[in-house]
Amino acid sequence: MTEEFIKLRAKDIEVGKPLKGSVYDSNGTFLVKQGFIIKSEDQLDRLIARGAFGKKAELAADEVDEPTVTPERIKDVSPFKLLENVGNELTLALTKTDNIAAEIMELVSDIQQACQRDAHAAIASLFVLEGSSYPIKHSVDVAVLCAILAKSRALPLAEQNSLIAASLTMNIAMIELQEELYRQESPLTAAQKEAIQQHPKQSVLILRNAGVSDALWLKAVLAHHETITGTGYPNGLTGSQYPKDIQLISLADQYCARLSPRAYRDPLLHKGILREILLDQGKTVEQDIAGLFIKELGFYPPGLLVQLANTEIGVVTKRGDRPDSPIVHACSKPQLGNYGAPKERNTALESFKIRKILASNDACVTFERRHVWRFNED
Repeated sequence: MTEEFIKLRAKDIEVGKPLKGSVYDSNGTFLVKQGFIIKSEDQLDRLIARGAFGKKAELAADEVDEPTVTPERIKDVSPFKLLENVGNELTLALTKTDNIAAEIMELVSDIQQACQRDAHAAIASLFVLEGSSYPIKHSVDVAVLCAILAKSRALPLAEQNSLIAASLTMNIAMIELQEELYRQESPLTAAQKEAIQQHPKQSVLILRNAGVSDALWLKAVLAHHETITGTGYPNGLTGSQYPKDIQLISLADQYCARLSPRAYRDPLLHKGILREILLDQGKTVEQDIAGLFIKELGFYPPGLLVQLANTEIGVVTKRGDRPDSPIVHACSKPQLGNYGAPKERNTALESFKIRKILASNDACVTFERRHVWRFNED
């Protein structure tokens, strides 16, 4: 750790009050965001048992009277805040060894609420939200996409919820390994390859021992790395053995993994990933599932940073009338700097056509993307 960290004890954290600083593990990996409220002694015990550390500078800077926390009305809750909270809660939920189902289903409900509040913003969270550890962010992102896709397929609500729960827990057996691999530049070791191959079965075993009995949930976790051509694992399913609804998780999982930056490669741009999905031609999932995925995300999904023909830089906020012409809120112009308020642009118009996609860390981007949705973020 380059910064000075302090090991936290149970007495350093008050149940029911916002955290004074973000919490990290012994390697300095982000676990829980500053301001998150630990709800119970059980959650606190699990956080401490995992190994909880705080940055000395953050803790020292917060030695002031804490403001009163006013519960937000549901209609004011930002999908971004909801999904950030899901990440914080999931970090703790995945450390449970029993009765995990109820806690996970509460998070499923929050994801459904975020998608109902604004499905475009929920999709944008894949590109906009930062801060969580890679395994947690990845699981929440996959769950959001599954919620969007399952609703589009008009699945019964109970089945939607089971698939979202599976997305959140599919990698419960390899959370620490995922974090390690996220930063690893060397080739996989034999032990790592074996752990990856076995994690679907191990995850099902952990979930069963923790009280999960939902058949679809468990089946989806077991099969999330299968393919329709039998080249997946752990059971080499083929064709109809691999239910289409579970293929939603597989495709969302692959998409999010390719989208995320890793130590050994840059993130693939969205259009490049779509091209790979199209070129796959039914080798991984059924073509209608791939088609549904492309339809829901479009060529320019919400949250993507783009530059327009008039040189303005902005954020895609929702789909337009055509897949290649989304609505963009322009936030700045190189010659003028950041605008006082975002300006809506219809990219179907020639002067506002999208000229190029920008990387999230582009030096030209100096504004907060999530502000264009104007949710209550207090």
